[in-house]
Amino acid sequence: MNILMDDLPYTVMVAGEEIPIVTDYRTGILFEQTLTDPVMPDDEKLDTVLKLYYGNDIFPLLSNMDTVQEAIDGIMWFYRCGADESAVSDTGDSSSGKDPPFSYEHDAAYIYAAFKEAYNVDLTKNRLHWWQFRALFLGLPETVLFCKIMGYRTMEIPAKMPKAQKRFYQRMKRIYRLPEPPEKIRLKKEMEAILAKGGDISHLMK
Repeated sequence: MNILMDDLPYTVMVAGEEIPIVTDYRTGILFEQTLTDPVMPDDEKLDTVLKLYYGNDIFPLLSNMDTVQEAIDGIMWFYRCGADESAVSDTGDSSSGKDPPFSYEHDAAYIYAAFKEAYNVDLTKNRLHWWQFRALFLGLPETVLFCKIMGYRTMEIPAKMPKAQKRFYQRMKRIYRLPEPPEKIRLKKEMEAILAKGGDISHLMK
């Protein structure tokens, strides 16, 4: 679909029916946070995601695994804004092993300020469709502080960079560093405790 040429979607097909889907951008953010929750069991994630996008009315339609898969496919298609499955997300998810460039939770104020500065859009008042939000998010200019912060977090500091510049970027990285996920903090503490007793942590490194 083309956001310039086609109407924004408000339904998806599930079990041969057009089912309304929650389009608010906040639902997309909650969806990402649910998927990346390190503690929530997978079956609970599935129920949470289905309720987020369809409400409880969807469950009577999910009579078998095929319809469950259709409902999930509908969510994923909507979340990707109609893009192909191979489309790369710029989510703050750290599952790739790299430090995430942003967090909807910890950067909420920066994102709000960026939309206000760039588009005069008040995200506390404007109930943007997820596809609108994503288009505007991806188009944020480099001049807003939020984009500068993402640049600081993701940039690699060359060894040959002048010392003054290097100190500046290292300081920016420290100032705007995202908090470590609770699961990572827990693992670090566990490793430190084992090492303090002279134990083996190889099983935790897998």
